[in-house]
Amino acid sequence: MSKLLRISNSKYRTVISEVLPYERPVFFTNRFFARFLKFYGVKVENDVLVATRNADEPGLAEFLTLLGGKANAQRPCFQYLITKDGHKKGRCLSVIHPFHQVKMLEFYDRYKTLLIDFCQRSNFSIRYPYKVADYQKKSKGYYKIMSDDALPVDTSESLKHFFSYKHYKNINNFYDDYRFLRAEKKFAKMVKMDLEKCFESISPDKLSLAMFNHDMEYCIGSMAYDFCQLQRDFQNANAGIVIGPEFSRIYAEIVLQKIDAEVERKLNKKGFSLHIDYIFYRYVDDGFLFFNDEKTKEQFIYTYWNVLAKYGLRINKKKVLEFNDRPFVQNIGVVKERLLHLIDVRFENRLQTFKGFAKMQNKWMDTPTKIDSKTFISEVRNILRLNDSGDGKCTIKYKDITSFLLGFIQKRLIRLLTDFNVLYGQYKKAEYEGYINKEGLQIKERYEREFLDFCMNIVEILFYFLECDLRMSTSVKTVSIINKLQLFLRGRYQIEEYTKSNKFPVTYVQRLDAKISDEIATVFQNVSPKACNLMEVLNLLEVEKVMNIQYQIEPKVLNDFLKRCDSLPQALNFFIVFEILHFIKDADGYSELKLILNDWIDKRINSLHDTNISPTEAILTFLEVMCCPWFTPYKKHEYAKLLFGKSSEKTYQFAKKKKELFVKWEGYKLDEAIQQIKVHPTFRVIKSV
Repeated sequence: MSKLLRISNSKYRTVISEVLPYERPVFFTNRFFARFLKFYGVKVENDVLVATRNADEPGLAEFLTLLGGKANAQRPCFQYLITKDGHKKGRCLSVIHPFHQVKMLEFYDRYKTLLIDFCQRSNFSIRYPYKVADYQKKSKGYYKIMSDDALPVDTSESLKHFFSYKHYKNINNFYDDYRFLRAEKKFAKMVKMDLEKCFESISPDKLSLAMFNHDMEYCIGSMAYDFCQLQRDFQNANAGIVIGPEFSRIYAEIVLQKIDAEVERKLNKKGFSLHIDYIFYRYVDDGFLFFNDEKTKEQFIYTYWNVLAKYGLRINKKKVLEFNDRPFVQNIGVVKERLLHLIDVRFENRLQTFKGFAKMQNKWMDTPTKIDSKTFISEVRNILRLNDSGDGKCTIKYKDITSFLLGFIQKRLIRLLTDFNVLYGQYKKAEYEGYINKEGLQIKERYEREFLDFCMNIVEILFYFLECDLRMSTSVKTVSIINKLQLFLRGRYQIEEYTKSNKFPVTYVQRLDAKISDEIATVFQNVSPKACNLMEVLNLLEVEKVMNIQYQIEPKVLNDFLKRCDSLPQALNFFIVFEILHFIKDADGYSELKLILNDWIDKRINSLHDTNISPTEAILTFLEVMCCPWFTPYKKHEYAKLLFGKSSEKTYQFAKKKKELFVKWEGYKLDEAIQQIKVHPTFRVIKSV
């Protein structure tokens, strides 16, 4: 694997975009696993993984046996909890077994055309796959990204999905689009509804009913049968489909499109015509019914309810919203519009002139963009208070606007960094070439001080809203924004393809790092740790990895945080354990914590002795221990002997050559890792929840 192979037009890119949950820690990726599968031509044969290329490499066969599990073994998913609104105990997401990831790429390769076909049979759906995703093009040919080892990688590794989707990538794009506005003009009333526990309620056997109007036993050998069987294998159960991966959304879309078509057909028989009597738009499990006559609404909901029940689904009565007056605008839409205006004003670029040079006589000086954290937070709070319920309680909560707010802050910040860098770069160049005067140096230094102050206030704003709304999406966006500030001051922020930011004096970098560490330490000290929010909190360690060790949070803070977990052994999982290991590396001060982590690892690897069960979490644990440079060769040999016996040495030597499979341990770059996470920032004003 000395050379990086192209993945773009191969089935292996399915592994990168389709099988992992969006909401996962930043450090975990499938890019390297896809390259591994490509290099060895790994496929499923007789219920085991086999190599079709470079197959004679010593230790490979044994390694693949462990990776995929023995024939007919149970391969349960790795399930983990994230904080989710409406889920008191957290929402459970799944990472499917490496063996099943290979099966999914083979499934996509075989059925991609059929998947597209069965997802284009509804007149209601406004988000569905319509073609295989292609390269992202620029003016000068195909856009390329660079891999971590500085070799060119085609854009398939950065494509967010295997398929391209119509008509909207984000539901918020729908509200101001012509479809919504045209329906609002034609119909006087609207009902917004969504489905209750959609993914949990779709049983795998409903797919054959949706596709062929038959029970699964009549569909052996079909796409429906194969897809259904995969979903059953993922969880060893018939209840619900796995939550998190993109392929489950496609699974659900096929079923929901069948429901759409059935509802439209039944309404036609009753004399209600689409686009004449009503319009219904569905974005995944969110529905929007436009109508004039109440009888139309009653008939639609009655029909929709009955057809949904046939497939084990139902409307969530608690989330039905009715609009009887145009425009169909809820308070949340007004709030977000005001927030947009606030951010535009506070992030306006004021640096437009170039002053202080020997050849220039104009003494007037610009003032860099300033922002006061306390004032900004107060302004956001006041906007929310304008929409109270009359009893002093806000109807709009932070959870309703935080993701939107951080997404738009990031967008405006990117623009501001670009503008500031142009002017600051001229001062840096003038200083380096010696044609700047005393006044110019004073202006440059003032710009540096005031920009650092701007960064400090942004950090305070981010952590305020993060602590008020601690979720995976807000955590990742916070990490992403802070990392941009870190890179900018370090002179490593990519402005354009061949242009990076101008480096600030090291003291400014140190002060920003100290501020970030202080805010992170405060989060660890204040938050009440639970099994469902550990990953969100520990995700903040990502920005600590960018810093020199002397500016990182004290070991005691992290140790004390994990000790406060009431049920630590139960709370720990693969993501949490390896996020911590990825951060602490071989640093001192974590001896007690390392004992806890090593004990957890021992138990997971020992569980692989059961040849009938191949747990995903245990497999991932062994693989990353073998790749991690901070585990001793002795420890790795010990685990290899435990699992492979006489074949341990050649298996160890094979695993030793694999520098990364799911985690990049050395040469890790946070900004590149963030690009692989499918975070969808909201930049548009929406008109409903």
